[in-house]
Amino acid sequence: MSPLANRPGRLKIGVVGAGRVGAVLAHALRGCGHEVAAVSGASAESRERIEVLLPGVPIVDPDDVPTGTDLVLLTVPDDVLAEVVAGFAKLGLFSPGQIVVHTAGRYGTDVLAPATEQGAIPIAIHPAMTFTGTSVDLGRLEGAPFAITAGPAVLPIGQALVVEMGGEPIVLPDGAHEVYHAALAHGANHLVTLVSQARRILERAGVEETGKLFAPLLGAALEGALASGDHALTGPVRRADVGTIAAHVEALARTNPEILPTYRELARATTSRAVELDFLSPAAAVQIVDVLEGAGGEAAAPGTRVATTISELHGLLTRRHRAVVMTMGALHEGHLELVREAKRRAEEVVVTIFVNPLQFGENEDLEAYPRTLDSDVEKLTALGVDVVFAPTAKEMYPHRRITLRAGAMGNVLEGASRPGHFDGMLTVVNKLLGITRPDLALFGQKDAQQLALIRAMVADLNIDVDIVAVPIVRDRDGLALSSRNAYLSAAERASALIIPRTIRAGAEAAAAGAGPEGTLAAARHEFSSHAGDVHLDYLALVNPETMTPHETGTEEPALLAIAARVGNTRLLDNAVIQWRPTPLPGSSPTLENE
Repeated sequence: MSPLANRPGRLKIGVVGAGRVGAVLAHALRGCGHEVAAVSGASAESRERIEVLLPGVPIVDPDDVPTGTDLVLLTVPDDVLAEVVAGFAKLGLFSPGQIVVHTAGRYGTDVLAPATEQGAIPIAIHPAMTFTGTSVDLGRLEGAPFAITAGPAVLPIGQALVVEMGGEPIVLPDGAHEVYHAALAHGANHLVTLVSQARRILERAGVEETGKLFAPLLGAALEGALASGDHALTGPVRRADVGTIAAHVEALARTNPEILPTYRELARATTSRAVELDFLSPAAAVQIVDVLEGAGGEAAAPGTRVATTISELHGLLTRRHRAVVMTMGALHEGHLELVREAKRRAEEVVVTIFVNPLQFGENEDLEAYPRTLDSDVEKLTALGVDVVFAPTAKEMYPHRRITLRAGAMGNVLEGASRPGHFDGMLTVVNKLLGITRPDLALFGQKDAQQLALIRAMVADLNIDVDIVAVPIVRDRDGLALSSRNAYLSAAERASALIIPRTIRAGAEAAAAGAGPEGTLAAARHEFSSHAGDVHLDYLALVNPETMTPHETGTEEPALLAIAARVGNTRLLDNAVIQWRPTPLPGSSPTLENE
């Protein structure tokens, strides 16, 4: 008989934090006949999840959840669990005999001590699986391992709860949780990073369908590692193929320098373990380590030099063919793609990192703008950037007597919403071009109006530099990469996906033969159909060189541009539209038109 059967009737369960884990586990317990009496969930995403997985369950404040319940399920983030338990205890919300369960992998039952002191029964349960927060997880619970920590008298209750949810209970001693959780994170989370890096290497080499390519290989490797441990090891380290390892290092240094450090560290660890298990002779190990640490590895990404003053910068520059990439820091993959393109085009690459105060209006986020110089320099060093120029505002604007004006092109679209923004942008770009003296400067297509203004400035002021546009870099969900994406909550990010979908809808309509009016109408329809809480600033079809409205009847390319606010975050996206030629009178329709 289940230990839970000793309690009269069903358990009344309260859930604190109906995130991906809490809502799914509560649904499973509800399916076993228990009553989910109350649940807390602050975000819109959590409330939507509650409506789907726990329909009819009252949504209450967290402090109201424990009252009158037999079991309190705490599925809050690990870092706030102790604070929540202590807060509830201080308010006297726990009661004698009440079961209190948490699902934080890094903690045992000690974190529940304040509840235990009030007579509650502490149990730590951690499902060793990933959650999507959807009904898909319910099937995955069947047979999933759950680590359980509880006192001997209470352990059967925890085991019964897990069995009722379909899981497989595994007893974990108190005190082992931090090591346990580190092992899971290292084996699972870091595996995702590793596989993603491997796929990225192939994708940059032009290989398609990398998932299909890796699936059988990774599946066999994982199955072998779980069955045989280190003895499943294969590959160049175990075979002592030093030449192959050297070729890997050289190829990664040339094509994926930011991934090379991961390869080198894992190859070192694999080499060390292979020696311990007598797979590899010490002499062969020395050769491998020499290759990993020698010229092929270290010289491929020389130390990036950082200058904070103009005089320091000029002392570091050479006369080689030079490219500059201008940033405000908080570097993401979009910035790094600009750097990679610069590396392909020039002998010397300079990256500037300067949060330009002239680009921020009175109500904009100058002080809140992320400043991550140390990590930025690490990323740029991995890519082999020669010099980083990171000046202070005083260094850039010692007097600030002259400011450029963007003119009419700077007063529309972005300029209409951010008065003076482009004046400040052109001023700093002009100064940085003069300071860095590049042969070419690279800018992202995402900021299309900025790109057009810079090109106009360079032409009007006869500045001898080539301006190179680099295509928009998107995340896997389609959102254009931006430093401001970090401000989005999970729910806001999901809502923000209407922005790239709007641009895609317009571009697809144009590709299908729609003219300017039809293209813009398709984009507007897509946005209005799914916008939700995303607030549109503008959606326009303009000349990509002048930012004036596109002239109907011309076959010149157009720019479909959007700006919208998601919460407090303003996001941009765009696409260059190439119109399909108008068929000649009397010509036969193509199969594509049909």
